[in-house]
Amino acid sequence: VHPAVGNWDGTVVNALAYYLANKSPYGSGEFIETDGRVKSDQSDNIDIDGTDGETITFRPGIVHRLDKGTTGILIVAKTRNSLSALSEAFANRQVKKTYVAVCVGNPGKRVVIDKPIGRHPIHRQKMRVVPDPSKMNSSGMSPKQRRAAGLGCKSSAQLGRNALSFVDTLAFDGKASVAQVRIETGRTHQIRVHLQDRTTPIYGDDVYGFSDWNKRLAKSNGIKRPLLHAFKLELTHPVTGKKMIFRAPMADDMQKIASATWPTGSEERPDLFEAMDVEIEE
Repeated sequence: VHPAVGNWDGTVVNALAYYLANKSPYGSGEFIETDGRVKSDQSDNIDIDGTDGETITFRPGIVHRLDKGTTGILIVAKTRNSLSALSEAFANRQVKKTYVAVCVGNPGKRVVIDKPIGRHPIHRQKMRVVPDPSKMNSSGMSPKQRRAAGLGCKSSAQLGRNALSFVDTLAFDGKASVAQVRIETGRTHQIRVHLQDRTTPIYGDDVYGFSDWNKRLAKSNGIKRPLLHAFKLELTHPVTGKKMIFRAPMADDMQKIASATWPTGSEERPDLFEAMDVEIEE
């Protein structure tokens, strides 16, 4: 989404900076100079949904983020007031976020996954579902017993942060499925981690998925990314106050795999396969 160490070019921010400075009929906004440079006085006190407090710089107007390889809708603000209002709406869970994923296996119908997510204690670039602290650990001792023995309990950081996902399988062919996922929270890698914990990881996910399935996908279709798509975003416009619903069809590579799993998908759910107009409630 934004430039960072090892990835300074080819990001959404790079593309937007060029577009706003050179092609936008509505001006470059408050974050971009007319020559395409990012203004140095951008706000530094805005939380970005999906980062869990991770320090991010060079992020003009970025309200939330998508994982690398994930396609779909991304909201970017052009003014500081809009950025602040949208960031607050995300933080207060007033924005509805719906994704679609191709999964290995079948995660199930109307599934609620309410499990905290934290950073992996060994592999620090990965996240994980944090084990339930109310259960006995490998020592066979409950938290109460560990306290009595003077062994202490986990810190709040080790307990992870609450994460809530609602999963609904749309189609299953016996091996893979197409699932819709709505997330109430915006934890780092949330959908990928929750589906991995359910042993139905996202097809193509080289961090949380099955390596043999991923190799097959790369060899047969040339796809080397998680088949995860930010399909729908519902929010209130920060200026007009009107409710807006944005939808984006799946990318071509994902449509191909989804159609093989769900041959009637384009007929049953055309909004996942075709571009739709933005809905605005008057």
